[in-house]
Amino acid sequence: MCAGCGQRAGAEDLVRLVVGPDAPFVAVDLGRKLGGRGVSVHPTKACIRSASLRGGLAKALRGVAQVEPESVERMIVAQLDQRTLGLLSSAARTRSLALGAEAVKAALQANNGDLLIRARDSRGRGDELARTATALGCATATWGTKASLGDAFNREKLGVLLVLDRGIARAILDCLSRIEALSEDG
Repeated sequence: MCAGCGQRAGAEDLVRLVVGPDAPFVAVDLGRKLGGRGVSVHPTKACIRSASLRGGLAKALRGVAQVEPESVERMIVAQLDQRTLGLLSSAARTRSLALGAEAVKAALQANNGDLLIRARDSRGRGDELARTATALGCATATWGTKASLGDAFNREKLGVLLVLDRGIARAILDCLSRIEALSEDG
C-alpha cells in the first residue's frame, strides 16, 4: 500500500524506502532486496509529498527517520538513472544497441529498433531520426546529454542511440517515465 495516497498497488508500481543501518538514514530500494523496516510509495511527487507531510512515512518507519520529499525524489531519480544505464549496458553487451546517427539510421532503414533515445541537447539529426522512428512505430524518449551518453559508451559525445531489444526497451521506458513523473512540477 502507498504511504502517500493509501491505495493498494502491485510491488512493481511502488518504490520501497527503508531505514538504513545508521538511522535516521532512509534509502531507496528499487530492487526490494534491502533488509530493514520499509515503506512503499508511488514514485510520484504527489504521493511522496503527501506521505511526508501527513506523516505516513514517519509512521511507517516508526519515527526513526526524518524524510524530506525532495531528498527522496532525488534519490529515486538517481537510482532510476543508474538502472537505465545498466539496462543500456546490457543492451550493448548483447549487441542490441545502435550507437550514433549513422548506426541508428541504418537500423531504422532495416526496420529494426524498439526505442530511440535522444540526448536532451541533441538537435538536427536527432530530431530527424526521432521523426523517422515515430513514423515506423518505434518509441522515442529524451534522456541525458550528449556528454553523459558519450561517457557511458566511451565516446566524446553521443546524441542518439537505438535499443533493439523489446524487453530492455520496455524496462528503460518504465524508468524514464518514472523519472519524468518526478521531474515535473507539482
